Amino acid sequence: MSGEEAGQFTFRAGNVVTGNPEAPLFRPGEVTVADSRIAYVGPPRTATAGRVIDLPEGMVCPALINAHQHAAMALFRGYADDVRLMPWLREHIWPVEQRLSGDDVYTGTLLACAEMIRSGTAAFLDMYMFPEAAVRASEEAGMRMGVSWPIVGTLESAAPRFQRLAEGLSRWADSRLTRVWMGPHAPYTCSEDLLREVGNYAREGGLGIHVHLSESREEVEDMRRERGLSPIAYARDVGILGPDTVVAHAAVLEGDDIAILQASGASVAHCPASNLKLGNGVAPVRQLLDGGVNVALGSDGAASTNTLDLFVEMRLAAWLQKSATGDPSSFTARDAFGLATTGGARALGLSTGVLAAGRPADLVATQGWAAHLQPVHDPVSTLVYAARPDDVRYTVIDGVMVLDDGIITTFDEEAVIREARERARRLVEAPA
Repeated sequence: MSGEEAGQFTFRAGNVVTGNPEAPLFRPGEVTVADSRIAYVGPPRTATAGRVIDLPEGMVCPALINAHQHAAMALFRGYADDVRLMPWLREHIWPVEQRLSGDDVYTGTLLACAEMIRSGTAAFLDMYMFPEAAVRASEEAGMRMGVSWPIVGTLESAAPRFQRLAEGLSRWADSRLTRVWMGPHAPYTCSEDLLREVGNYAREGGLGIHVHLSESREEVEDMRRERGLSPIAYARDVGILGPDTVVAHAAVLEGDDIAILQASGASVAHCPASNLKLGNGVAPVRQLLDGGVNVALGSDGAASTNTLDLFVEMRLAAWLQKSATGDPSSFTARDAFGLATTGGARALGLSTGVLAAGRPADLVATQGWAAHLQPVHDPVSTLVYAARPDDVRYTVIDGVMVLDDGIITTFDEEAVIREARERARRLVEAPA
């Protein structure tokens, strides 16, 4: 199957949420896509060329951005639930990952892409093994992807990964959808000399760095014992924090961690569901934003959160900050929506996240005619606190309709699901 080629089409909807502070909302509104760009956003017009999709009760908004993901881990959804982070990794996830092949990662990534497309996500920052296979899947699906080349071990042992990274940079240099990042997993899986080389390599090549930091209390305490520093301070000292760094989690912050993040220009990918499910607490998102740190939203992998649903993540992000501060006005629906759109775009270096003429055409449209969505007093509130993935009927990425009236157009979703089931079964049932 192949997605509808980028052309001209128009959504007319009861609500258009733009994410643009200069013109945030049109009720009703119209969005026209021409080729891969947004050509018009505003009140409905009387005549429009090309296909017109009328959604009188629906909503159109910027597509969502998942800033921290391990897509192929969709194969391990529900495999090792209700376990703390380090035992979960060491006793369950890392052993089964040793059995993975590139074909497994390709299928698992396509499975994740299907879920993300259906839940209004257009772009994601990934970190996983067999990155070439993951890119093959994401480009087939028509999704934007930051592929973080996975780097672990010592500088000597990681040499082959740097060679493959260089090959990937050459291969996807002209891709409209794929950007190559460096993916040092975490300080507890990378030696100091390796992390310093990652920082040097990234600065020289203008590459982004995607790294796990301060995810759990255990990680922070171990770093304090070994280095006398927090993971955030250690990352600064070894040179991997900068404006093109995305820090996954940052759930356990202390001392001057927020000031360090702000001074570096790094972004944080907040993963509320994963942090809650693994018992790692609640990231201080309100304080991070107030401290001048850009915060995006991530789902983490489906092995730790079970879904890749950013609607759930937006709700959790808002509710957790309200609970943590004791003030329901401290973190609003608009704050949560910003994490999943403009915050994500800034973190990934994209010019999406806003519906405005001339911007890349990444957008989502809902049908809107559902009891749980009505009445619509505030469209942003409805999107954050009430909408679900099954409300999404259209997903447009780079001007291509990858979800058209509820049907994925870029690949055979049913075939991928069948293949993923069989591969997952074989992986988890294989003898140790």
